[in-house]
Formats: sequence, C-alpha cells, structure tokens
Amino acid sequence: MEPDAAEIPSYRNRSQLRRRLRFLRRRRELELRDLGGLVFDLHRFGSQRPDLVQAKVATLATTDGERRALEQALEDERPLRELREAGIGGVCPACGTLYASDARFCSACGTPLAAAPPAAPPPTA
Repeated sequence: MEPDAAEIPSYRNRSQLRRRLRFLRRRRELELRDLGGLVFDLHRFGSQRPDLVQAKVATLATTDGERRALEQALEDERPLRELREAGIGGVCPACGTLYASDARFCSACGTPLAAAPPAAPPPTA
C-alpha cells in the first residue's frame, strides 16, 4: 500500500527527520538500559515502585512510538533491534568471554583477538 503524498516527507524535511530518528534510536537505547537498571536495583534492594517503573515504561513507549513513525515515514525500518554497549568488542572465539573493543587478547584465556574472525560462543554442555 503506497503512502499518501501528504505522508511522504519533502526533500527538505528528510535530513531533519533522519537526525531526529538517529537521536530517537540512541535515546531509546538509553531508556531501555535505564529501565533495566531500575528494575534490577529495585529487585536487588527489595523495593517495589510500580509507579516509577510505569512512568519509565510510558516514556519509553512514547519514544518508541515516535521512532517507529519516523522509520515508516522515511522507509527506514529495521527489523532487528539490539542494544549496543560502547566498548564491547565481541565474544572470544575460543572461550566465549566478552572482550573490550580495544583488547588484543582475551582476558580469560589469552587468545589473540586482532586477527580472530567473529565466532559464536562455544556450546555449553
């Protein structure tokens, strides 16, 4: 189904909308981390604050709704959504331990990481 001409952003607005979309993607990622941290801390300290959790979920839902609308308008929908943490380089191909993006060797097993191809973690038995 083709969008109406009124729904398609003009050439002049596309750059502004793309910037806003990049901002919303980063903001959503931060809000997801914040929500996860809050839930974990509440659990860790045995607290219950459903009002605070609900407020953060509502904020995240608003951000996510705007992000989805912009993706649709710009035809830039991304089916896979994952959180990325700056500084995490990947998973060691030998032992499956996470390593830093600037690491040359795995801190757990010492495997050189510079020339290592990305690999799935070893199966756990």
